[in-house]
Amino acid sequence: MNAACPNQQKLERRASRFQSRLACLACAALATLVLVQPLYAEGLAGRFEVRSADLELKDGVYHLNARIDMPISDAVRRGLAEGVPLALEVDLDIERVRQLLPNSRVAELSQRYHLQYNAVSARYILRNDNSGQQESLGTVDEALEHLSEVHSLPALDKALIAPDRRYEANVRGKLDFGTVPFTLRLLMFWVSDWHRESDWYAWTFQP
Repeated sequence: MNAACPNQQKLERRASRFQSRLACLACAALATLVLVQPLYAEGLAGRFEVRSADLELKDGVYHLNARIDMPISDAVRRGLAEGVPLALEVDLDIERVRQLLPNSRVAELSQRYHLQYNAVSARYILRNDNSGQQESLGTVDEALEHLSEVHSLPALDKALIAPDRRYEANVRGKLDFGTVPFTLRLLMFWVSDWHRESDWYAWTFQP
């Protein structure tokens, strides 16, 4: 029994150090929560939906056009002006409609946009993360207007579409405001106010 005491003491010290580390992480998470929660909770509250969407055929390629209503409040505008990033992901899914079998997927696409204020140039930079293309915009309202509209996004080659078939297209948006370290996301799993997903917007078409 006496020989086991040192081992037991070591285990107790390790457990104590582990609890101390957990306590420090919890304190950091709570501190971040105090700073971040009010901004995100207010900022991303409200309607978030794809208002309209269509596929336009140009030069043998179907292009996506979409209009998205985003939950943009004064808190989001203030956060953007202070350098907090705003990211929008647009997901497109196209399936061939079948009568007796489940629909078959023809194409899927995820397009991500990143909006952030550049203090050096005093401009809002809207970046297409897929292509790397950037736009420089002078005001936050102008930047948000550009972010909420998808124009002529190449989505599907016409050769993949049969003229005698019916198809269903689905579009949704995902919105992220700000960045939180992964460790704190694990500890703050109950807080999701910095992330929103819209419902799918669906329509059918036939070439």
